[in-house]
Parts: sequence; structure tokens; C-alpha cells
Amino acid sequence: MTDGLKEFWSDLATELFDQKGLDTVFSHARNVVTGAVIVAAGTCATHFDGNTPLPGGWSLHFAGYAVTVVGVLLLLLNLLSGLRSLARRRHPRLLRALTILLYVGMSVRLAQVPVLVRAAM
Repeated sequence: MTDGLKEFWSDLATELFDQKGLDTVFSHARNVVTGAVIVAAGTCATHFDGNTPLPGGWSLHFAGYAVTVVGVLLLLLNLLSGLRSLARRRHPRLLRALTILLYVGMSVRLAQVPVLVRAAM
């Protein structure tokens, strides 16, 4: 049993450090944070009822919905990219399902942080 555990840790270390797995994880995390901040900015703008000072511009309320949709699309594209990477590595479906749940949960929580910080000011 210890030989199997040693082999698992060796394979994990090789995948993370030698095959750029850790760089991929941080790249996806950066993309999640960026998408979450875009969604948070859009949702904050949807609560603004005033008009934009620019002539012919959208009101910030409607522009906020557009920004939120763009942020959600970016998050979905990042999720699909990560799932495609997992599918190429032949990980079990349970890991993919857990990845989706973790990704969605973290995205929602990360989008709430800027909103709460702004509300505290």
C-alpha cells in the first residue's frame, strides 16, 4: 500500500511541477478572479438608476446587465477550457463533477467579495 501511495505522490508531483500543472491551476484561478470581478462590477452597475453623462450612451443600469453577461460568458469559457484539459488527462467523472461544483461555488463567492467591499465603504 505504501508503494502505491508513493507512486501516487510521485505522479502528482511530476504532473504539477514538471508538466506545468501548477501554472495551469494558477492561470485558471486568475481567470476566475477576473471573471468574478467583471460580474461583480456588472451587478453593482445594475443597481444604479441614473443616466450616463455621455450622450447616446446606455444607462448604467442596462450596461451593467451587459457587463454581467460578458463576465458570466468568460467564466463559462474558462470552465469549459478546464474541463477540456481534465478530459484529456483521463481523470474520473467524479473529479470533473467536483471541479464544476468547486468552480461555480468559488465564482459566486468571489463575485460577492467586491460587492461587499463596496457596500462597506
